[in-house]
Amino acid sequence: MTDIMMQLKEKTAPQHHRAEQNRYTAAMLNRTMTLEQYGEYLAKFYGFVRPLEQRLEERPEWRRIGFDISARMKSRLLEADLAGLGWSGQAIINAPDCHALPDVSTFPRALGCLYVLEGSTLGGQMLTKLLVKYLPVSPDTNARYLNSYGDAVRARWDEFRGMLTGLAHSGEDEREMLAAAGETFDRLHHWLEQSSGTSSR
Repeated sequence: MTDIMMQLKEKTAPQHHRAEQNRYTAAMLNRTMTLEQYGEYLAKFYGFVRPLEQRLEERPEWRRIGFDISARMKSRLLEADLAGLGWSGQAIINAPDCHALPDVSTFPRALGCLYVLEGSTLGGQMLTKLLVKYLPVSPDTNARYLNSYGDAVRARWDEFRGMLTGLAHSGEDEREMLAAAGETFDRLHHWLEQSSGTSSR
């Protein structure tokens, strides 16, 4: 078997690239994003991450392998960020959930999905450094999600990478991981491009 991390990076590259070509990232990169759009962006991620994390956290395999999945859950960071932007508790609760989530019905698929969620912490660091230059955002108040893990981001990624590599026991495991990772990128892209329908009131 070839290294599963290399396979994930190479074989999902088209979906990864497409997922990054959303309207919110474009606004960040060309420095036209407003604070209102930033809140909408976080609410979209919250609607995707919150229900997906619930499904991932329910899997019994984490306890068996001794992996602290709860430490990887980030919806609480998004809740804090939205509150930091002035969103009311009710508005956060009412933020719409994505109902076209990736399939995490097997453990290898759950791992492939988590590869995308954990990998986003690396890009989030870059986006945080960009946003603080032109928006009133800070990792201490309303950019906790993008800056999740802080200075430990590389160590946390290496820990996840080691765990994932050790669990790719067969070609079928790898195929399921790859399918779920690609599907997660695709579902996220579609969700981000949909009209938000969110409000901070």
